[in-house]
Amino acid sequence: MAANGTQEQAIAHRGGPRRTGWAALVSAATLVAAGLVLSGSTAAQAVDPAALCTSGHPEPGPDVPAYRNNADGWPQPIPGEPGGRIFVFYEGVTGHNCAVVVSNGSGGAYIDVGLRRSDGTGPDWDSGGGTHAGPVYVKAPGVCIDVTGAVGERSFSSSGTNCEE
Repeated sequence: MAANGTQEQAIAHRGGPRRTGWAALVSAATLVAAGLVLSGSTAAQAVDPAALCTSGHPEPGPDVPAYRNNADGWPQPIPGEPGGRIFVFYEGVTGHNCAVVVSNGSGGAYIDVGLRRSDGTGPDWDSGGGTHAGPVYVKAPGVCIDVTGAVGERSFSSSGTNCEE
């Protein structure tokens, strides 16, 4: 009998003895929980915001370069649980800005991202669940932009940013 008063027995199987009872249940639960945690973080980490912006570019063509670098000061954190980050990119050939929100969680939380010129024109919006929202685009060469993003109940917004491009 185990120290906690339950009966455990060793059962022979390939690879040696196997425990049954509470020890096996706790071990199995620990493995399942670890798998859920790892799979959640892996899913969110697998999102590549620059690749999303490049693949959905509103003016695709051979002369349009890939989005590679975040605009100055980006990404910005979205606090809370699960939280996330908002990414802003600028592509200078066509003058498009692109924004993507990536959740730190494994999905299920509401996620949104919005982008517009600071003069109020050209808004683009995306929302849903999963691991990210976006990409969204606005053409604004030499014009400031406003960007907002949310994961769950928390959000981040910035007005009059990315003006120098």
